[in-house]
Amino acid sequence: MTRLTTRRAGEWLALFTLLILLALATVGCARRDTPAPAPTNRVETPSAESFSVYDLPGRWLDQSGAERSLATLRGAPVLLALVYTHCTATCPLAVAELKRIAASDATVRFVLVSLDPARDDPAQLSAFARRLELDPARWTLLTGSDDDLRELAATLGVRYRQVTPQDLSHSNLITLLDRDGRIVRQSSGRVDDGVIAALR
Repeated sequence: MTRLTTRRAGEWLALFTLLILLALATVGCARRDTPAPAPTNRVETPSAESFSVYDLPGRWLDQSGAERSLATLRGAPVLLALVYTHCTATCPLAVAELKRIAASDATVRFVLVSLDPARDDPAQLSAFARRLELDPARWTLLTGSDDDLRELAATLGVRYRQVTPQDLSHSNLITLLDRDGRIVRQSSGRVDDGVIAALR
């Protein structure tokens, strides 16, 4: 009887020890699989709600030849479109749509960024603005480097490519930015009711 009891006690002790070892091994694995905490000096990527187009680092030339950053647009709502002055298809329609809004809303400013910086230098932008009677107090036309243009286009979700030496194929997006350069709304081809409501 005593031998049987001692034997069972030994079995229970061995089983108990095995369970403890398994538990410790599991905790160890869980700790190894748990990612290390992020370093305290890590730069956090801004959320979509807080990101501003005006934080992009590019340098641009406006229609007067003045160098400026996008941050100089801060302070008023902006309707922005990527166009080029030699376009005979969608760009004239986009500019006409923006002019329609300009006639009915005195608070918004307008920005046209050239998709064709090789041909759209400040002199060409200025002639384009004069021809279409775009008031320089409300309309800013910009040209920049290919790299800065690509970065801005990617940020706005505008796709473009050269299809002939004279013509570009591109998205026809109009983007509403708030006073701090955050994207509020986008529409394709024309300013939809949602953009107008956001402006109001």
